[in-house]
Amino acid sequence: MLRGLFLQPFDGGSHRVFLDGLLRHTRFDWTVLALPPGEWRKRMRRGAQELAERLEEVPGSFDFLVTTDLVDLAAFLAFTRRRLGGVPAMVYFHENQVTYPRLKGTKFNSWFGQVNYQSALAADAPVFNSEFHRDDLLGALRQLEREPNNWLTSAGIEAIAAKSAVLPLGLDFAHVEGPGERDGGPPVLLWNHRWEFDKAPELFERALRRLADEGLAFRVVIAGEPGDNPSPALWRLREALGERVLHFGYAEHRAEYGRLLRRSDIAVSTTRHEFFGIGMAEAMAAGCIPCAPRRYAYPELVPAAWHGLLWDDEPGLLARLRTLLTGPLPPREPFRAAARRFAWSEVGPRWQEALEGLAAGRFPAGRGAA
Repeated sequence: MLRGLFLQPFDGGSHRVFLDGLLRHTRFDWTVLALPPGEWRKRMRRGAQELAERLEEVPGSFDFLVTTDLVDLAAFLAFTRRRLGGVPAMVYFHENQVTYPRLKGTKFNSWFGQVNYQSALAADAPVFNSEFHRDDLLGALRQLEREPNNWLTSAGIEAIAAKSAVLPLGLDFAHVEGPGERDGGPPVLLWNHRWEFDKAPELFERALRRLADEGLAFRVVIAGEPGDNPSPALWRLREALGERVLHFGYAEHRAEYGRLLRRSDIAVSTTRHEFFGIGMAEAMAAGCIPCAPRRYAYPELVPAAWHGLLWDDEPGLLARLRTLLTGPLPPREPFRAAARRFAWSEVGPRWQEALEGLAAGRFPAGRGAA
């Protein structure tokens, strides 16, 4: 059996959930070196050194290596060159620090972006969780390369593009699928994202207050993790909407979260970025109708026949919601089927094949594995 080494610098949240699924749905002899969840900047600065030190305690050789974008892979390979030699390596981009939105008033820290660039260069296979994510990062690198005093080369960028691939996250939908728990009352709008600036909860607040002022009938479920710097917008919205709010706060248990999704009708995203869209995929699997921006990864998640549900700007968001709240909802099954493409039963065999190819030195084949 092939032996794989997985470097997990942030062993929490969606990163932990993904790794758990990968271990269950692939047939390899895995060794995981993990660091607890913590401040992501610290992980990027020190993770390669700390994980290299932990590797010294693990005997034996490996057939391939997988790490995430929070590890400085070039540094890790330098620290372990006598041990790992030419072991083929994949870096999996959950996110990247070049195009991730920044807080207003903060500057782009090029060092973290440079780590992502050099990791992709050092890897045999830079792999992204969506086609949008791949194109987004490569486009940003090409734009940066034209700026003065940059740390890029056009040859390096094109080398990354040539060897990169796309493999989606695998998701477990067992806790969200099942009979609907909708009661036949006014439609229920769902927010199941973090409450922080990059998800733009202020836009969600403005839209719902406007619709309430217009007298439209709806209710709302506000879930998701508040995060480290939650916006006050959702607290203001709870105060403004009163009894329309059916649930407010993070759902601690998977079963509770699943019931909230099955009770909801329309999943709304107002985000400023989305590299994959786990929350929207889960909501669609539960039978929710998506209402999201016509950009980022959403056109990949939402079936092409239903891209009319996507919107371009704030007036477009309001128009889509008015239509959904006042007319018949679209059928739910196309969205359930679209979400099931990302179930581990579908995605696991693709990861198995990709990692076998990585170990054999034949991955990626062509432009990508989307």
